[in-house]
Amino acid sequence: MFTTREREGALIAVEPRWARRVAQAGGIVFLAGAAINVAVVALAPQNYAELGTWMGGPEPLGRLWATTLGEHPRVWVPIIGVAYEAAIGLLALSNSRRHRLAGMTGIAAFHVGLLVMGGWSWALPVLAIVVPAIVLTARAPRGEG
Repeated sequence: MFTTREREGALIAVEPRWARRVAQAGGIVFLAGAAINVAVVALAPQNYAELGTWMGGPEPLGRLWATTLGEHPRVWVPIIGVAYEAAIGLLALSNSRRHRLAGMTGIAAFHVGLLVMGGWSWALPVLAIVVPAIVLTARAPRGEG
């Protein structure tokens, strides 16, 4: 399951390359999402109210969306859509295994939130890829990549 690398004459297991690529792809997507949210909240913040209606999901969440992002997008979007997404994107792109693991966990948490809001068709496939990458990254020996 792990690839190997030679260090000081001994073969050691390292995080699989594909798990690292998953983290990199997720980091790029989340940084792009943060940039898009900056533009949308600056140019058309009313779109966030419409997005909540479009996403659907259970009624209590629809009300929560409407009273937060729908009514106050200039407050909540910079917190969730810019700061959170940029932070986990940067963490996922880190060379530090620990930081990368934190970024991928943040990506998974974001998608669990999408599941709760009814975004199953998007969130489930992403989680099916990100969760195994998190597990393999967490199991990689400390101090590697």
